[in-house]
Amino acid sequence: MFKKMNWGILIPVLLLLAIGWILVLSSSTYYAMHQFSTTNRFMFVRSHSIYIGLGLLVMLIAYKVNYKIYNNIVLVGLLCVFALILMLMTFMFDIGKEAHRWIVIGSQTFMPVDVAKIAMIFALAYSLSHFKPKRNKILAILIHSIYPGILMMISFLQPHFSSVMTLAITYGVMLLVGFSSTLLVVGVGAGLGAALFTGAYLMGYRVQRIESFTAGLENVDSASDQVRYSILAISSGGIFGIGPGKSVFNKMYIPEPHNDMIMSTLGEEFGLIGNLTVLLLMFILIWNLIRVAYQSRSEFGRLVVLGIACVIFLQMAINMGTALGIGPPTGVSLPFISFGGTNLVALMALIGVALNVHEVDSTSEW
Repeated sequence: MFKKMNWGILIPVLLLLAIGWILVLSSSTYYAMHQFSTTNRFMFVRSHSIYIGLGLLVMLIAYKVNYKIYNNIVLVGLLCVFALILMLMTFMFDIGKEAHRWIVIGSQTFMPVDVAKIAMIFALAYSLSHFKPKRNKILAILIHSIYPGILMMISFLQPHFSSVMTLAITYGVMLLVGFSSTLLVVGVGAGLGAALFTGAYLMGYRVQRIESFTAGLENVDSASDQVRYSILAISSGGIFGIGPGKSVFNKMYIPEPHNDMIMSTLGEEFGLIGNLTVLLLMFILIWNLIRVAYQSRSEFGRLVVLGIACVIFLQMAINMGTALGIGPPTGVSLPFISFGGTNLVALMALIGVALNVHEVDSTSEW
């Protein structure tokens, strides 16, 4: 069944899931009791366990389905429309966080942008591998940019600037690899970068976060409470950490410590060794994804896996940058580790697709 399994992808993912489960258990128990006045201190880790199980099932299904079935304009079109509808539906909900990034179903919320990332990867992989005019390259690049541009605009209006950045950079990398005119792509990238910079300053809350970030670089006491406590937590862990479950800063100093700032618990409880271990596992995973991409015989498969590697790397870089105080605060999960249902399941689905690309279309044995 797993004769050609790429263990260089699967093993890091499973280890990261295990580390994430331990960290969610440690960082969420006190928060659950204090925030929700409940005796069920394991409410978050129980939910996280369910999402891990669901993610593993989705990954297995995606692994067993030949990825070439997705190289179809009808399926890609349906996925794109579905993701677009979900993104637009976010404006129907307001859960009191001054943003429209979530869809609420009962007591559960999920972020459609995680589906949008998948849709954009497949849309770009299809268009770049099937539409390559030799003459009118400007028209071609506009066609490739329509759907990603729509998703970025909706994310901007939600507003969710970190998702805009993830979508934009993934789009840029895929375009650079899949398009024949490097100079034209660089020009588009420069324009997109200028647009992102301008957009950041058009968002009042984003200006405040950037100002807080730059002030924090000069003096940690000037950083936002969330970032300051995260830095203090990581630094207090030293080399080996203070031990599992012994974190002080995740007990109401850091808001929702099981989500975006889970790296602070990792650094405090497991120290520099813990942070380096997670970083090493992430880079082993990303390196193997890139190898699968460039050893694939199929251009569609190569672009899909490259897009997957970009999304994982960007989420990791943005999340770690925030936790370490070297990037403005954002709402991005640490891949396979942070609590969060839709992002975890979406990433596991993408890992399943990458594993299938290796099994079906790889040019070498591993």
